Amino acid sequence: MTKDDVREFASSLKKICSSFPTAGSWAPDRPSDDRDAAVRENLSRAGWFDLASEQQGSAFLGAGAVELGRALVSVDCIDALLGHGVAVASCENSDVTLARYSQPGDTAWLCGRGAAQLVEVVEATPVNYIDAQGVSIVSTTPIAHQAVPSASVDAWYAAMTGYTAGLAAGALELALNHAETRIAFGKPLSALDSVAKKLADAATATEGLQMAAEDLPSEFVVRRVVGTAAGVAKDCHQIVGALGFTLEFPLQRYSRRIKALRSWTPQIVVALEAAREGVR
Repeated sequence: MTKDDVREFASSLKKICSSFPTAGSWAPDRPSDDRDAAVRENLSRAGWFDLASEQQGSAFLGAGAVELGRALVSVDCIDALLGHGVAVASCENSDVTLARYSQPGDTAWLCGRGAAQLVEVVEATPVNYIDAQGVSIVSTTPIAHQAVPSASVDAWYAAMTGYTAGLAAGALELALNHAETRIAFGKPLSALDSVAKKLADAATATEGLQMAAEDLPSEFVVRRVVGTAAGVAKDCHQIVGALGFTLEFPLQRYSRRIKALRSWTPQIVVALEAAREGVR
């Protein structure tokens, strides 16, 4: 494996994302699910899902996932690397279990109370959510105890870090384009010192996230990437202003997804780390 191999793989995923742009299917008044069968099929052909079981797969997944995040590809393509779906106990009510992209009969890693348990989804009621992640309130039944394969955990860590970095990069690109074309006080908004500093800080943080994704991120890193990305999104919204919160401008798609992942990722990481193969 060389860096050129990794770049080539990431470039192939970028082409797939360009060929099948993700529609903004979210609405605040109804359940929303952004899965795209064509994207998933082409990712499968590119070897995306096979990389979870390969020794050096994480490096490819981390770099490739940056392009998936930038293109707002369904998070389902990240969770699939675990071999099952993902469910968490709601932070507001521990008696409520939320699952993303799950239907009755599906299996999922139920993450809560510091452990992950493989369960079968018995009932699923779609709910309105902040992002189009096909979130449902579910009832589950346990399946025989099973550890999470260590290779799958590492693959998910790399991909989720890269995906989050891609979300930050996508938000930054929108803010930068806006700042360069928006005229304020007779010059581009980007020429103002305060705006230039925010753009530079956001760019530094985003580059750091991308570097982390390609460097086999640990659970310590993965738990913190969404917080860093949230800081980037906040800066981008401050630069763009009220326009960034309208459904017509795509910045809100990135910030909503980052906010949603911030509610899920830390809890999932703690659970996966406790349940991974070889951990007692």
